[in-house]
Amino acid sequence: MKVLIGTPIHIYKDYCMESWIQNVSKLEYPADLLLVDNSPTPDYIEKVKGYCTKYGIKNYKIKYLNLPDDQETHERVARSEEVIRQEILAKDYDAWFCWECDQLIPNDGLGKLVKIMESGNFMMVVHNGWSKETPGEADFGLAVALLKRSVLEKYSFILEFGTDPDMPNSWISAGAPWIEKQIIRDGGNFVHVDGVIRPIYHL
Repeated sequence: MKVLIGTPIHIYKDYCMESWIQNVSKLEYPADLLLVDNSPTPDYIEKVKGYCTKYGIKNYKIKYLNLPDDQETHERVARSEEVIRQEILAKDYDAWFCWECDQLIPNDGLGKLVKIMESGNFMMVVHNGWSKETPGEADFGLAVALLKRSVLEKYSFILEFGTDPDMPNSWISAGAPWIEKQIIRDGGNFVHVDGVIRPIYHL
């Protein structure tokens, strides 16, 4: 399975970026890396390139997404994810490893999700993370998730308000819950897994 690690980044997350890039460099399962920077200016890209060089990551791209300064955070993330989606559709990737840059995982984490996806022929495997807002509360968002290409061929991350009665009316409610609702409605499948990857550190 050819996998693209695709992650929105922002200069605000620089406190954890170097640790995360180091984590990426140690993954056992081979994957390319696409970072979509939605910082106020493209200046942060050079610093991230430095991290990639330091930890020997070569198979990567960084794209800059110029968005309005006052755009709401969840919409910024969704529009960045759409850039990742389009990259996967334009290339021959089989799956997207959605992995937020403030989540540290074991080196075999991606490989475990690939095995689960292949063994159950799942369209999406979403691993439990932990909410920073409510310690100890499970979060099955897209912080650590593997999405098959077929999901990305069907579903966009850009909400078109008013076009679907089930569509969220806020960017805050987009992401995993909306994708899962569409998968179920169309007869597909996905799985939530807990404790398969451990530990996961939410920085």
